[in-house]
Amino acid sequence: LLFLKRSKALESAERYGTSLRANKNTVAEHSWRLGLMALIIGTESRVRIDINHTLALALLHDLAEAKTGDIDACEQILKGKKLIEDKAVMEEKAMHEMTDDLPFGDWIYALWKEYEDQETLEAKFVKALDKIEGFLHIAEVGVEVYVPKEFHADYATKAVVAFDEATHHFPELKDFLEEVKKDLKTQFEKVGVKWLDAK
Repeated sequence: LLFLKRSKALESAERYGTSLRANKNTVAEHSWRLGLMALIIGTESRVRIDINHTLALALLHDLAEAKTGDIDACEQILKGKKLIEDKAVMEEKAMHEMTDDLPFGDWIYALWKEYEDQETLEAKFVKALDKIEGFLHIAEVGVEVYVPKEFHADYATKAVVAFDEATHHFPELKDFLEEVKKDLKTQFEKVGVKWLDAK
């Protein structure tokens, strides 16, 4: 009960705080769809991962944000390394506060830490899908409410490339990302937002 009460704040923790004027979603909504993506794409693509373990990572990957709130990806890109380092320190502290006094807290923390460390195929897979889900949300709600004057299209690509290097060959995820990006690019061109992509 204590853990469930602590994690409930994910239901109201907003995402896209600086990049969307409207049509934001919450961390809980994002985590649910990330889990759905992991189940469907992981199963249908027959990628070499443990699906149950992957689902656990997807559900818990943003758990610290129940205490810290979400820091918009756009803000992380613009403010750079220092903000990312500060975010990591805050989230580590939050996870200890959420799990240290629980009898099962050690494995909850371990799963969160596994995602953060990005040393397993499952963690890399969830990370790649995490970035794509963010793009997908913006594409679906409509780019008219997007605030910045430029869109960093390579933000998700880096995670997908890292996943591909770890698994040697997984073109389906790249293809999926390219479909999402193609839709986004068309939408952004119509409203005059500059498309920035290193690729």
